[in-house]
Amino acid sequence: MQVWYPSPGADPFKQEDFLQLDPELEFDREVYPLGLLPNAGVVVGVSQRMSFSACTEFPCFEPSPQAQTILHCLLRHLLQRDKREEALRLAQLSAEKPHFSHCLEWLLFTVFDADISRQNASKNRTAASNHATNSSLLEKTCHLIRSFPEYFDVVVSVARKTDGRHWADLFTAAGRSTELFEECFQRRWYRTAACYILVIAKLEGPAVSQYCALRLLQATLDESLYELAGELVRFLLRSGREYEPATTDSENLSPRFLGYFLFPSSFKRQSVDLKSSSFKEQSAHIASVKKILESHASFLMSGKELSKLVAFVKGTQFDLVEYLQRERYGSARLENFASGLELIGQKLQMGTLQSRLDAEFLLAQMCSVKFKEWIVVLATLLRRSEVLFDLFRHDLRLWKAYSITLQSHSAFTEYHDLLESLEERLWSIANSDEI
Repeated sequence: MQVWYPSPGADPFKQEDFLQLDPELEFDREVYPLGLLPNAGVVVGVSQRMSFSACTEFPCFEPSPQAQTILHCLLRHLLQRDKREEALRLAQLSAEKPHFSHCLEWLLFTVFDADISRQNASKNRTAASNHATNSSLLEKTCHLIRSFPEYFDVVVSVARKTDGRHWADLFTAAGRSTELFEECFQRRWYRTAACYILVIAKLEGPAVSQYCALRLLQATLDESLYELAGELVRFLLRSGREYEPATTDSENLSPRFLGYFLFPSSFKRQSVDLKSSSFKEQSAHIASVKKILESHASFLMSGKELSKLVAFVKGTQFDLVEYLQRERYGSARLENFASGLELIGQKLQMGTLQSRLDAEFLLAQMCSVKFKEWIVVLATLLRRSEVLFDLFRHDLRLWKAYSITLQSHSAFTEYHDLLESLEERLWSIANSDEI
């Protein structure tokens, strides 16, 4: 506490000594310290804020409790003095405390930011010497944080907060971006691995980043992480245009693009037009994207995993209509109405709102390509009598087959009221036509 809050005593700090303290070891000067809270790893203090009351014209000052983490300051303090074992023991004791990951991230950021500032401040010999010392501190910091599983998230989060021009220095100390990506990939930490894609593009080149992104795309589809898969698809389609040799502008790879993976909701979605004429002109990895997406769509459609199919289409913006037109007699085909109605009803679990919304979405897609087999099944599950009536009034043979099937299977007794309603409407329209 004396280091950060000098106070009078037997051997008080001199003012000039206080001014020379490392600014990163200072705390908020507007917070008066009251003590330490070891279980949380914070300094507890109090600050005041001004408030106004209707009963008086004078302002009131209200005390407000404040807390500030100390772990990153203590670790930096120890590492600066080359006390690595002590720093590691302290970090291990604090690993279960709240905001541990944030403290590690703040530690690495402050060390790295000081390194960047020192580089920009001066180019003389003294500055170069200090820079060498601070680079050593950066390596010590990375070595310390690597002892914890938060390391991979911490490193890429710090990269996101800094200019891409300095990434090479960070990853020289932290490890090659491709190696960090591979470790995340093997541990199935796919969201963290995705954050390394743009770093790899900057440091290792677009070809390497595209290869990593394709591998990650397949893995995220296998795990049904469709929102993340959609971000990877958009990155791969974008990289075919932005990462060409003629346009390797550093702005294209600035840290703000990491938001694609960390904060997808803040970016406007772009539709994935895989069938446009420009698609044929894209590089081979774009064709690989299309192949991967179509293969996964066939897998879901063949297994009648329709809820996953809807999530896949919405997450990746996959062109389901074009796929259905091509696969009408392939993976999208329904061999038998009765078995299809029973299986799809079990898969969709129509008792939930989300399943009904998924079925409505699929019905709209099937209607757009006039896929009768699927329209009949989905409209029956949704009890959309107007859709069925419009279909059967122009195809009475289909109506007869439909009616016989529902009446002959005991599993479909719940649809008999729907059948009676349709029969009555079709009979009335038939009579009016005869008149």
